[in-house]
Amino acid sequence: MPEDNRHVQMVSFAGYLPEKKVDTTSFAAPSDLPRSLDFIRLTGILAHHEVSEQQGSFELAIEAGKKAISRAEIDPDSIDLVINSSVSKMDSELSQHLSPSYATLIANKLGINNAQTFDVSNACASMMTSLMIAESRIRSGQAEYALIVSGEHITPIIDEAKRRNLYLHPRAIASLTVGDGAAAYILGPSKEEGRIRFSKPFTLAQYNRHCIGQACKNHRGPQMRTKARDLQDGVLNNLGIFLQRAVKKMDLKWEEIDHTYSHPTTPKAVKKGAKLATDIFGEINFLHNDSAETANTASTTHGVLLEISQNRDYLNSNETVFMVSFGSGLAIMAMHFNLPEGVEKWS
Repeated sequence: MPEDNRHVQMVSFAGYLPEKKVDTTSFAAPSDLPRSLDFIRLTGILAHHEVSEQQGSFELAIEAGKKAISRAEIDPDSIDLVINSSVSKMDSELSQHLSPSYATLIANKLGINNAQTFDVSNACASMMTSLMIAESRIRSGQAEYALIVSGEHITPIIDEAKRRNLYLHPRAIASLTVGDGAAAYILGPSKEEGRIRFSKPFTLAQYNRHCIGQACKNHRGPQMRTKARDLQDGVLNNLGIFLQRAVKKMDLKWEEIDHTYSHPTTPKAVKKGAKLATDIFGEINFLHNDSAETANTASTTHGVLLEISQNRDYLNSNETVFMVSFGSGLAIMAMHFNLPEGVEKWS
């Protein structure tokens, strides 16, 4: 079938949070931080979730993948493309997995036997980048159903930051804003055009040193160093023009978007971005800014927020969703899609 006659839709999605919940005050009270910084007031983050002793990125991804497949009501073997989008790819022993691809391991565990598998890495924008790739491959006839999945075990960077004298290493403070979580999406064919759309990616390489994640030199596991104010300014200074271009490219009417999700670096930062968008386009119908008790779960943030919204009965069949993703570097992307039929009935 010619590409012009093939269309794509969101078939299902799922988010997963590990059971362990950690209050922000237990590790980032004013007495713990330079100048008695009120971290909760600054960020709006009250808590996050952390893996259990036997969990890592892989186990988190499997939980989200299982749920997404169940909700899609398709046989795993009908999935012919699996993309893993994890930034961390760390196991419970803080070893990072490199080969074979995480996507291959995930497909095998989920009983997906006939799929092409590969990993995509684009910082926190990895998942939306993967969704764009999957949509293109389905539309071009190279795949029928695609699973895009990620598990993020990133809270060890909190422990690394806490080992430092934060007076001397202020760029480690942003490491305290993260949480563990997982998400999965399934895309598939549609007879209807326009059920999923993407903006053009916006890449601002002048900010490529503002947030660096890498292996810690002195301890097992990762570390992150962030020029948080400069990175946020980079987003806010360019968000307006990006949104205007994205809305035009996707041929959207702002007032007809039912649900809006931003990558939640922090709840306070989302409010700043929303104010900017409102000044340009008008009021946002429903801004889902619900990361106060999940924090920033890297590539999985939108899936985690969608899961929270679904659990709270906020979502209905065929309503529209607009998602904006940020990846350090700086990458900005947006996606618009119709919610799957029956989303309000999912367990």
